[in-house]
Amino acid sequence: MDKCKICGNEADNRRHVAREMMFGLRDQFSYLECSKCGCLQLIDVPADLSKYYPEGYYSLHKNNWLKVFLRHQWASYAYNGWNPLGWLVTKRFFRYGELYAIRRAQIAKSARILDVGGGTGQLILDMRHLGFLHLTGADPFITGDIAYPNGVRVFKRSVAELEGEFDVIMLHHSFEHMNAPDEVMRHLSRLIAPGGLILIRIPIAGSDAWRRYGVNWVHLDAPRHLFIHTPKTIEFLASRAGLTLDDVIYEGDESQFWGSEQYLKDIPLLDARSYVKNRSALTNEKIREYSAKAAENNRKKVADLACFHLHKSARKAT
Repeated sequence: MDKCKICGNEADNRRHVAREMMFGLRDQFSYLECSKCGCLQLIDVPADLSKYYPEGYYSLHKNNWLKVFLRHQWASYAYNGWNPLGWLVTKRFFRYGELYAIRRAQIAKSARILDVGGGTGQLILDMRHLGFLHLTGADPFITGDIAYPNGVRVFKRSVAELEGEFDVIMLHHSFEHMNAPDEVMRHLSRLIAPGGLILIRIPIAGSDAWRRYGVNWVHLDAPRHLFIHTPKTIEFLASRAGLTLDDVIYEGDESQFWGSEQYLKDIPLLDARSYVKNRSALTNEKIREYSAKAAENNRKKVADLACFHLHKSARKAT
């Protein structure tokens, strides 16, 4: 009997079979959709997931000096709102969603910041360039600890192995890759300072894109995404860990449509025919259409990506 690992429900749950389509391996995986809390969860997690995080996976490599320079311009445009070269990079590639979320949260540059699951630390290196002072990263899948000359440190550790106290903890599209989300949330609560902010950005189950495309939804991303949550399950997990959900900001973009439409046509995300590799694959008019639909979904709170703000109450004075 299929039992939800989040809420324990066993009644009327559904199974879905999805394929690996980022790299086009097309291996098949079964997901459970809980009829009560809506969470999508991978039923049988492969014993070795390394096959699905090959060399060159976007968060696990280090950039050369030119890419570092261009990323800094991209970050400056996203965070400060003005940088001509950063604007060009954004037009050529995509919005720097992490920096928009950080700017929106008004995180102080003096805050003690932990980035969980950020690979080799590309984001926090960009943040250091922007003037943030206390930056630490952790990812169990990097090859070893990294100490950058500018003081940024990235540790080869899981969240359970971390110690210390942080004012801000960020998980930019990493929480959905983690098994035992209940345990992860408790460790986040342990590490966050009283009054601190936990920022979690994830894909959303039950979204308009999931209802439209089902297993061809691009952000299902089998089998890397082990759990795809709903606002209900995030609030449930947060409450059990002694945290409070303050806000949900929907931030879906046009990729939910063009990526899923490609999967319907059996075109992998990183295929030469994909819009990721070939900008001529879609017209500007079609991208504008998808962007307008994404903005509408955000307004209606049915978008497929969202940012959650959680906090732990400050200690009471004695």
